[in-house]
Amino acid sequence: MSIVVIQLVNYTLSFLMWMIVGRGLLTLIIGNRPNIMLLAFVKVTEPVFNLTRTILPFAQGRWAPVLSFFLLAAVRVAMILLLHPTSGR
Repeated sequence: MSIVVIQLVNYTLSFLMWMIVGRGLLTLIIGNRPNIMLLAFVKVTEPVFNLTRTILPFAQGRWAPVLSFFLLAAVRVAMILLLHPTSGR
């Protein structure tokens, strides 16, 4: 697999992780009032939460963002460890 593809997937997963953090912080600051910024975060993060709820059926309510974050982090670490070419060989 090309290093460019690996980096693109890694950056995309990182972007999704930061979007989850941003949605959580924005929700803490403004609550659940409708806001254009919050709606943008919801549009990006809700598919990730739905996928997490599909994979882990017990991930309901407030646990979906936390489990989604850790699931994305685990996928990133596994991808980097398994697919990143070593420079010493």
